Amino acid sequence: MMTLISKKILSTLLVVLGATFCTYTLMHFAPGDPALEIAVSRYGGQYEVDQATVEWIRESEGLDKPLHLQYLYWLRHVLRLDLGRSLVEEAPVAELISQRFPKTLILAAAACCIALCISLPLGILAGLKQGSWVDSLSVSLSVAGVSMPNYWLGLVLILLFAVRLHWLPSFGTGTWQHIILPAITLGTALTAYTTRILRSAIIETMQAEHIMALKARGVNSRLVLTKHLFRNAMIPLVTVIGIEFGMILEGAVITETVFAWPGLGELMVSAVSNRDYPLIQGLVLFCVLVFVSINLLTDLTYRLLDPRIRL
Repeated sequence: MMTLISKKILSTLLVVLGATFCTYTLMHFAPGDPALEIAVSRYGGQYEVDQATVEWIRESEGLDKPLHLQYLYWLRHVLRLDLGRSLVEEAPVAELISQRFPKTLILAAAACCIALCISLPLGILAGLKQGSWVDSLSVSLSVAGVSMPNYWLGLVLILLFAVRLHWLPSFGTGTWQHIILPAITLGTALTAYTTRILRSAIIETMQAEHIMALKARGVNSRLVLTKHLFRNAMIPLVTVIGIEFGMILEGAVITETVFAWPGLGELMVSAVSNRDYPLIQGLVLFCVLVFVSINLLTDLTYRLLDPRIRL
Protein backbone atom coordinates (compact mmCIF):
# COMPACT_ATOMS: atom_id res chain seq x y z
CA MET A 1 0.00 0.00 0.00
CA MET A 2 2.84 2.42 0.84
CA THR A 3 4.46 1.62 -2.52
CA LEU A 4 1.21 2.46 -4.29
CA ILE A 5 0.87 5.76 -2.42
CA SER A 6 4.54 6.65 -3.13
CA LYS A 7 4.06 5.97 -6.85
CA LYS A 8 0.89 8.05 -6.87
CA ILE A 9 2.62 10.97 -5.14
CA LEU A 10 5.48 10.86 -7.68
CA SER A 11 3.10 10.66 -10.64
CA THR A 12 1.03 13.48 -9.12
CA LEU A 13 4.07 15.75 -8.98
CA LEU A 14 4.89 15.03 -12.63
CA VAL A 15 1.30 15.60 -13.72
CA VAL A 16 1.07 18.85 -11.75
CA LEU A 17 4.33 20.17 -13.22
CA GLY A 18 3.31 19.21 -16.77
CA ALA A 19 -0.23 20.58 -16.52
CA THR A 20 0.72 23.88 -14.89
CA PHE A 21 3.65 24.53 -17.23
CA CYS A 22 1.56 23.77 -20.35
CA THR A 23 -1.21 26.04 -19.06
CA TYR A 24 1.25 28.84 -18.31
CA THR A 25 2.80 28.56 -21.78
CA LEU A 26 -0.52 28.46 -23.63
CA MET A 27 -1.84 31.47 -21.72
CA HIS A 28 1.12 33.58 -22.78
CA PHE A 29 0.69 32.61 -26.43
CA ALA A 30 -2.90 33.94 -26.41
CA PRO A 31 -3.37 37.16 -28.44
CA GLY A 32 -3.72 40.53 -26.70
CA ASP A 33 -1.88 42.44 -24.00
CA PRO A 34 -2.47 40.79 -20.60
CA ALA A 35 -1.49 43.96 -18.69
CA LEU A 36 -4.11 45.98 -20.62
CA GLU A 37 -6.83 43.39 -20.05
CA ILE A 38 -6.04 43.19 -16.34
CA ALA A 39 -6.11 47.00 -16.09
CA VAL A 40 -9.48 47.16 -17.88
CA SER A 41 -10.95 44.43 -15.64
CA ARG A 42 -9.56 45.99 -12.48
CA TYR A 43 -10.25 49.68 -13.03
CA GLY A 44 -13.24 49.81 -15.39
CA GLY A 45 -13.89 50.68 -19.06
CA GLN A 46 -11.14 50.59 -21.66
CA TYR A 47 -11.17 54.35 -22.19
CA GLU A 48 -10.55 55.03 -18.49
CA VAL A 49 -7.21 53.18 -18.46
CA ASP A 50 -4.13 55.10 -19.59
CA GLN A 51 -0.83 53.66 -20.79
CA ALA A 52 0.98 54.56 -17.55
CA THR A 53 -1.43 52.36 -15.58
CA VAL A 54 -0.91 49.49 -18.01
CA GLU A 55 2.88 49.74 -17.72
CA TRP A 56 2.65 49.98 -13.93
CA ILE A 57 0.61 46.73 -13.81
CA ARG A 58 3.04 45.05 -16.23
CA GLU A 59 6.01 45.90 -14.02
CA SER A 60 4.43 45.44 -10.57
CA GLU A 61 2.91 42.04 -11.42
CA GLY A 62 6.10 40.77 -13.08
CA LEU A 63 4.51 40.43 -16.54
CA ASP A 64 7.59 42.00 -18.14
CA LYS A 65 9.77 39.10 -16.97
CA PRO A 66 10.63 36.13 -19.25
CA LEU A 67 8.08 33.31 -19.24
CA HIS A 68 10.25 30.72 -17.47
CA LEU A 69 11.10 33.19 -14.68
CA GLN A 70 7.41 33.95 -14.13
CA TYR A 71 6.65 30.23 -13.92
CA LEU A 72 9.52 29.54 -11.50
CA TYR A 73 8.42 32.50 -9.37
CA TRP A 74 4.88 31.05 -9.20
CA LEU A 75 6.25 27.55 -8.46
CA ARG A 76 8.36 28.88 -5.61
CA HIS A 77 5.27 30.40 -4.00
CA VAL A 78 3.34 27.14 -4.44
CA LEU A 79 6.06 25.22 -2.59
CA ARG A 80 5.45 27.65 0.27
CA LEU A 81 1.71 26.76 0.09
CA ASP A 82 0.91 30.17 -1.36
CA LEU A 83 -1.18 30.21 -4.58
CA GLY A 84 -0.71 33.94 -4.94
CA ARG A 85 -3.22 36.74 -5.38
CA SER A 86 -5.80 37.33 -8.10
CA LEU A 87 -4.63 40.12 -10.41
CA VAL A 88 -8.20 41.35 -10.99
CA GLU A 89 -10.08 40.75 -7.75
CA GLU A 90 -6.92 41.35 -5.68
CA ALA A 91 -7.85 38.57 -3.24
CA PRO A 92 -5.91 35.41 -2.34
CA VAL A 93 -6.41 32.66 -4.93
CA ALA A 94 -6.86 30.01 -2.23
CA GLU A 95 -9.66 32.06 -0.68
CA LEU A 96 -11.48 32.45 -4.01
CA ILE A 97 -11.21 28.70 -4.69
CA SER A 98 -12.40 27.78 -1.18
CA GLN A 99 -15.44 30.05 -1.64
CA ARG A 100 -16.44 28.53 -4.99
CA PHE A 101 -15.49 24.85 -4.56
CA PRO A 102 -18.45 23.91 -2.28
CA LYS A 103 -20.86 25.09 -4.99
CA THR A 104 -19.17 22.93 -7.63
CA LEU A 105 -19.00 19.99 -5.23
CA ILE A 106 -22.73 20.23 -4.51
CA LEU A 107 -23.50 20.37 -8.22
CA ALA A 108 -21.19 17.42 -8.99
CA ALA A 109 -22.67 15.35 -6.14
CA ALA A 110 -26.21 16.06 -7.37
CA ALA A 111 -25.21 15.05 -10.91
CA CYS A 112 -23.66 11.80 -9.61
CA CYS A 113 -26.79 11.03 -7.53
CA ILE A 114 -29.02 11.48 -10.59
CA ALA A 115 -26.69 9.31 -12.68
CA LEU A 116 -26.54 6.48 -10.12
CA CYS A 117 -30.28 6.54 -9.35
CA ILE A 118 -31.04 6.03 -13.05
CA SER A 119 -28.11 3.96 -14.30
CA LEU A 120 -27.96 1.36 -11.48
CA PRO A 121 -31.47 -0.09 -11.92
CA LEU A 122 -31.51 0.48 -15.69
CA GLY A 123 -28.06 -1.00 -16.32
CA ILE A 124 -28.68 -4.03 -14.08
CA LEU A 125 -32.09 -4.77 -15.61
CA ALA A 126 -30.72 -4.32 -19.13
CA GLY A 127 -27.86 -6.73 -18.38
CA LEU A 128 -30.10 -9.34 -16.75
CA LYS A 129 -32.73 -9.11 -19.52
CA GLN A 130 -30.52 -8.81 -22.58
CA GLY A 131 -32.54 -8.35 -25.77
CA SER A 132 -35.71 -7.18 -23.98
CA TRP A 133 -37.41 -3.77 -24.32
CA VAL A 134 -35.58 -2.62 -21.18
CA ASP A 135 -32.27 -3.46 -22.86
CA SER A 136 -33.29 -1.59 -26.03
CA LEU A 137 -34.40 1.40 -23.95
CA SER A 138 -31.09 1.51 -22.05
CA VAL A 139 -29.06 1.38 -25.28
CA SER A 140 -31.16 4.15 -26.87
CA LEU A 141 -30.90 6.38 -23.80
CA SER A 142 -27.13 5.77 -23.59
CA VAL A 143 -26.59 6.81 -27.20
CA ALA A 144 -28.79 9.88 -26.78
CA GLY A 145 -27.10 10.85 -23.50
CA VAL A 146 -23.55 10.86 -24.84
CA SER A 147 -24.64 12.60 -28.07
CA MET A 148 -26.01 15.75 -26.42
CA PRO A 149 -23.41 18.42 -25.55
CA ASN A 150 -23.89 20.15 -22.20
CA TYR A 151 -24.39 23.65 -23.59
CA TRP A 152 -27.14 22.46 -25.98
CA LEU A 153 -28.94 20.33 -23.38
CA GLY A 154 -28.75 23.16 -20.83
CA LEU A 155 -30.32 25.66 -23.21
CA VAL A 156 -33.07 23.19 -24.17
CA LEU A 157 -33.92 22.55 -20.49
CA ILE A 158 -34.01 26.30 -19.78
CA LEU A 159 -36.28 26.91 -22.76
CA LEU A 160 -38.67 24.09 -21.77
CA PHE A 161 -38.83 24.18 -17.96
CA ALA A 162 -38.00 27.83 -17.21
CA VAL A 163 -39.24 29.86 -20.19
CA ARG A 164 -42.26 27.82 -21.39
CA LEU A 165 -43.51 25.97 -18.30
CA HIS A 166 -42.19 28.31 -15.57
CA TRP A 167 -41.57 25.29 -13.31
CA LEU A 168 -37.92 25.88 -12.43
CA PRO A 169 -35.53 28.86 -12.28
CA SER A 170 -33.17 29.24 -15.21
CA PHE A 171 -30.09 30.51 -13.38
CA GLY A 172 -28.57 31.43 -10.01
CA THR A 173 -28.69 29.77 -6.57
CA GLY A 174 -30.69 30.10 -3.37
CA THR A 175 -33.27 27.29 -3.35
CA TRP A 176 -33.20 23.56 -4.06
CA GLN A 177 -35.01 24.17 -7.36
CA HIS A 178 -31.99 26.05 -8.70
CA ILE A 179 -29.83 22.90 -8.77
CA ILE A 180 -32.23 20.64 -10.70
CA LEU A 181 -31.59 21.82 -14.26
CA PRO A 182 -27.78 22.17 -13.99
CA ALA A 183 -27.54 18.77 -12.23
CA ILE A 184 -29.58 17.08 -14.98
CA THR A 185 -27.43 18.77 -17.62
CA LEU A 186 -24.20 17.68 -15.95
CA GLY A 187 -25.39 14.19 -15.04
CA THR A 188 -26.88 13.13 -18.38
CA ALA A 189 -23.61 12.04 -19.99
CA LEU A 190 -22.52 10.26 -16.79
CA THR A 191 -25.86 8.42 -16.69
CA ALA A 192 -25.36 7.24 -20.25
CA TYR A 193 -21.79 6.03 -19.63
CA THR A 194 -22.52 4.22 -16.37
CA THR A 195 -25.65 2.54 -17.76
CA ARG A 196 -23.72 1.21 -20.74
CA ILE A 197 -20.74 0.06 -18.65
CA LEU A 198 -22.92 -1.59 -16.01
CA ARG A 199 -25.00 -3.40 -18.64
CA SER A 200 -21.86 -4.75 -20.34
CA ALA A 201 -20.33 -5.76 -16.99
CA ILE A 202 -23.48 -7.64 -15.93
CA ILE A 203 -23.65 -9.50 -19.28
CA GLU A 204 -19.93 -10.38 -19.14
CA THR A 205 -20.10 -11.53 -15.53
CA MET A 206 -23.18 -13.68 -16.16
CA GLN A 207 -21.21 -15.56 -18.82
CA ALA A 208 -18.22 -16.13 -16.51
CA GLU A 209 -17.39 -19.75 -15.71
CA HIS A 210 -17.72 -19.45 -11.94
CA ILE A 211 -21.22 -17.90 -12.24
CA MET A 212 -22.27 -20.67 -14.65
CA ALA A 213 -20.86 -23.27 -12.24
CA LEU A 214 -22.77 -21.76 -9.30
CA LYS A 215 -26.00 -21.85 -11.29
CA ALA A 216 -25.34 -25.45 -12.37
CA ARG A 217 -24.86 -26.45 -8.72
CA GLY A 218 -28.25 -24.99 -7.90
CA VAL A 219 -27.01 -22.14 -5.72
CA ASN A 220 -29.78 -19.72 -4.80
CA SER A 221 -30.21 -17.15 -7.61
CA ARG A 222 -30.49 -14.23 -5.19
CA LEU A 223 -27.20 -15.24 -3.55
CA VAL A 224 -25.50 -15.47 -6.96
CA LEU A 225 -26.77 -12.03 -7.87
CA THR A 226 -25.91 -10.19 -4.66
CA LYS A 227 -22.67 -11.91 -3.64
CA HIS A 228 -20.99 -12.67 -6.95
CA LEU A 229 -22.62 -10.98 -9.92
CA PHE A 230 -23.12 -7.44 -8.60
CA ARG A 231 -19.80 -7.38 -6.76
CA ASN A 232 -17.82 -8.25 -9.89
CA ALA A 233 -19.86 -5.85 -11.99
CA MET A 234 -19.12 -2.99 -9.58
CA ILE A 235 -15.37 -2.96 -10.45
CA PRO A 236 -15.72 -1.42 -13.95
CA LEU A 237 -18.48 0.86 -12.62
CA VAL A 238 -16.11 2.28 -9.97
CA THR A 239 -13.53 2.88 -12.72
CA VAL A 240 -16.00 4.79 -14.84
CA ILE A 241 -17.28 6.91 -11.96
CA GLY A 242 -13.71 7.79 -10.93
CA ILE A 243 -12.75 8.84 -14.45
CA GLU A 244 -16.06 10.54 -15.16
CA PHE A 245 -15.82 12.67 -12.03
CA GLY A 246 -12.90 14.43 -13.71
CA MET A 247 -15.09 14.93 -16.76
CA ILE A 248 -17.79 16.35 -14.50
CA LEU A 249 -15.35 19.02 -13.32
CA GLU A 250 -14.53 19.73 -16.96
CA GLY A 251 -18.21 19.82 -17.92
CA ALA A 252 -18.94 22.11 -14.97
CA VAL A 253 -17.12 24.92 -16.79
CA ILE A 254 -19.82 24.96 -19.49
CA THR A 255 -22.78 24.04 -17.29
CA GLU A 256 -22.00 26.65 -14.62
CA THR A 257 -21.62 29.32 -17.30
CA VAL A 258 -24.97 28.44 -18.92
CA PHE A 259 -26.83 28.46 -15.57
CA ALA A 260 -24.77 31.25 -13.91
CA TRP A 261 -23.90 28.78 -11.15
CA PRO A 262 -21.19 30.42 -8.97
CA GLY A 263 -18.74 27.52 -8.85
CA LEU A 264 -15.20 26.82 -10.04
CA GLY A 265 -16.28 26.57 -13.68
CA GLU A 266 -17.66 30.09 -13.76
CA LEU A 267 -14.58 31.32 -11.88
CA MET A 268 -12.33 29.65 -14.50
CA VAL A 269 -14.18 31.31 -17.39
CA SER A 270 -13.88 34.69 -15.68
CA ALA A 271 -10.16 34.16 -14.97
CA VAL A 272 -9.41 33.18 -18.58
CA SER A 273 -11.37 36.15 -19.94
CA ASN A 274 -9.45 38.55 -17.69
CA ARG A 275 -6.04 36.87 -18.24
CA ASP A 276 -5.79 36.44 -14.48
CA TYR A 277 -2.71 34.17 -14.54
CA PRO A 278 -2.36 33.32 -10.82
CA LEU A 279 -6.05 32.45 -10.57
CA ILE A 280 -5.92 30.24 -13.69
CA GLN A 281 -2.81 28.47 -12.41
CA GLY A 282 -4.35 27.98 -8.98
CA LEU A 283 -7.53 26.50 -10.47
CA VAL A 284 -5.58 24.16 -12.77
CA LEU A 285 -3.43 22.99 -9.85
CA PHE A 286 -6.48 22.44 -7.65
CA CYS A 287 -8.38 20.49 -10.34
CA VAL A 288 -5.34 18.29 -11.06
CA LEU A 289 -4.94 17.47 -7.37
CA VAL A 290 -8.66 16.65 -7.05
CA PHE A 291 -8.55 14.45 -10.15
CA VAL A 292 -5.45 12.54 -9.00
CA SER A 293 -6.90 12.11 -5.50
CA ILE A 294 -10.07 10.60 -6.95
CA ASN A 295 -8.00 8.21 -9.06
CA LEU A 296 -6.09 7.12 -5.96
CA LEU A 297 -9.37 6.59 -4.10
CA THR A 298 -10.64 4.56 -7.07
CA ASP A 299 -7.54 2.34 -7.00
CA LEU A 300 -7.94 1.73 -3.28
CA THR A 301 -11.61 0.86 -3.79
CA TYR A 302 -10.51 -1.88 -6.22
CA ARG A 303 -8.69 -3.56 -3.37
CA LEU A 304 -11.80 -3.51 -1.22
CA LEU A 305 -13.98 -4.98 -3.97
CA ASP A 306 -11.46 -7.62 -5.04
CA PRO A 307 -8.28 -8.15 -2.94
CA ARG A 308 -6.80 -10.30 -5.74
CA ILE A 309 -6.29 -7.19 -7.92
CA ARG A 310 -2.68 -5.97 -7.96
CA LEU A 311 -2.18 -2.23 -8.47
